[in-house]
This record gives sequence, structure tokens and C-alpha cells, in this order.
Amino acid sequence: NEYIKELDIKVTSVRIPPNFNRKAYLNNLTYAKKICRCSEVQLSPKTLRPMDYKYFNEFQKQFLAFSVIKSIQLMLRMRKKSLKNCCIVVYDANDMINYNIIVELAKHCKYIVFLSSDLVKARRFADYIIANFGVSPIVTDDELYAIKIADFIVSSKDYQFSSGKLVWFLDNSINRSKNIIAINDVSYNVPWETIKGDFSIELLGAILCQMQESDIEKALKYNGIYLKKIKFNNNVIY
Repeated sequence: NEYIKELDIKVTSVRIPPNFNRKAYLNNLTYAKKICRCSEVQLSPKTLRPMDYKYFNEFQKQFLAFSVIKSIQLMLRMRKKSLKNCCIVVYDANDMINYNIIVELAKHCKYIVFLSSDLVKARRFADYIIANFGVSPIVTDDELYAIKIADFIVSSKDYQFSSGKLVWFLDNSINRSKNIIAINDVSYNVPWETIKGDFSIELLGAILCQMQESDIEKALKYNGIYLKKIKFNNNVIY
């Protein structure tokens, strides 16, 4: 147990067995909440993101999307490119974990490609984005075409992408793709000295959601928090 005095928040770290059977995983999370002995526990699971995501609260989901977009902007800026003018491919665009990311992406980017095998569902989602953000995504199931034109790929699938591509893997299991620049995580620097080390997306989202500020940019600025590392597993990319 650690206590963040400035925020009056207690953080309890719990290690759970690497059992990713869904029923066992849920039982482990339920047990972790009991250990905290508090009725208002905010979970911040950090195991396999496709499984963890179901247990994120809405703020954590939005914070993940914010972190993905912010790290893409920085990686493109290093290559003297702009998110506004680049082609971003989202695969599979219909996966729920991509929803908030696409919404956030539509606020900054004009050239979005939805790559999905379910074109009917993807087109319905594209219509929603057009109506609400004025951005018209390209919808395709042609993997070779989409990957070829991509400046950056956001993928919820563990897929072998072609050489030279920039890829954000939402699936944070180990990917064996070679000759690509892969990202699957970021961490933040915080002003609180109680907890040593970098703050994960999941933990920071669970903390910030308990404050009154719903605007992520404002919450980070007010608390003096900034993106510190862009990573692939434990390797720092930027």
C-alpha cells in the first residue's frame, strides 16, 4: 500500500497469477478488490490489454485513446510529419478497443482508413464519424492497400506488418514483427514523490478520474503531469 498525500488517495498493488482464462481472470480481479477493503475501488489492471480493457472505466478508456494519439503525434513530429496531414490506418476498426481512439483521432486527423473484414459495420461507424466530426474515413478490407498507404497503423490485432511501418499495438502481448517501429505502451512522469517510477496509463487514468476535471489536457497540465516514455514492452522507443 502507498499513499499519495497530495491527492488523499491510497494505491494498493496486487500481483495476480498469469492465468488468462476469462473466468479465472475475473475471479482474480474480484479478489484484488476485496484486498483493498474499500467500497469505491478504481481498478487499473495491467496484464493483457484486450482483456483488461473490459474493466476500464470510461475515463480510463478515453485516457488510453488520448495517450495513443499523443504518442503518435510525437513519433510523427520526429519525422517532420503532422498528424493532420498523415494517413492513419485503424485495424480492426470495428473492435471496441478502437472506438475511443477513432473518436479522438477524428478530432486531429483528416485522412483515416478503417481496415476491417466487416465492411457493413465499418461503414456504419464511418457514417457516424462523418456526421459528428466532418471527417470521411476510407473503408476497406484490402490489407495490402491499407498498409501500403499508411503513415501510422493503430492495430488491435497481433499482425505481421510490412517493413518500415510505424505501428501502435493495442494488443500488448509480445509481437515478433521485424523491421517495424512498434509501440504498445507509454508512461507518464508525475510530481508526486510517494510512488517511485513511471505511472502507467491504467493507474494514472484511475487516479485522474477521481478528480473534478474531465478534460484530460487540463487535468495533466494542472497536476504537472507529462508523457515521459513511449515504449514497446520494456524497451523505450522515445
